[in-house]
Amino acid sequence: MAHPMKAPVDKPIVHPFGKEEQYIALLKYVHEHPSISTIRGNPAAVISLIDEFITKKPKIIMTLGPEKSDHITNLIADAAGLSTDGPKVFLEFGSYIGYSAIALGAAWRDLNSGQKVSYFTFEISPFMAAVTSSFVELAGLKDVVHVHVGPASESIARLVAEGKLEKGSVGYILLDHWKERYIPDLQLCEELSLLRKGSVVLADNILFPGAPEYLAYVEKGVAEKSKEGFGYETKTVDFIEESGKL
Repeated sequence: MAHPMKAPVDKPIVHPFGKEEQYIALLKYVHEHPSISTIRGNPAAVISLIDEFITKKPKIIMTLGPEKSDHITNLIADAAGLSTDGPKVFLEFGSYIGYSAIALGAAWRDLNSGQKVSYFTFEISPFMAAVTSSFVELAGLKDVVHVHVGPASESIARLVAEGKLEKGSVGYILLDHWKERYIPDLQLCEELSLLRKGSVVLADNILFPGAPEYLAYVEKGVAEKSKEGFGYETKTVDFIEESGKL
């Protein structure tokens, strides 16, 4: 399933690897918070504090946000693949500060209660990966959310070689990194047969700031590298997304 999402046009897009001071300030705000003892091990509380920090500061840190997180969580909850034989892996391309990894990783775990699931998040920046790892640990999600540093294609190849990523094991993909990598990284997943019928691919910021090549690719309806001959079915959802199903 290809499921592009549109970012609100009134929010400025800021380079995520800009001023490291802003991320250090965020880390201190969360980890030195007076209620840290009640926050530890509570993903929702960690997310709430990150949201609180962002509302108090100039909007220089962009996250998936509560609305998109809730929408994706609802998609997961409604999916038929939550049966015992359904896919148990969620891939995220672009960890940034770990907001979506915590929000969606917790949902992925909770909605598959009693089953072993994995949320792999890929981040090319060692600094941002460290920020993500810090928040993932604080949220108590280390057993579910696994942060991998470096090019996503290399991380995926390694996970496949190690047997941690198997054919048809991926239920969800979130593309939220460099737009020029959307198609190549999705096609790698196609080529390695990681997806299966009913898998969901979500792509953020498709219409603004825009990823026209990716949008054209999924709207064409053909998963070009798929050995299984899969294709993408697209449709519009609500006011922020355009979606499709594999």
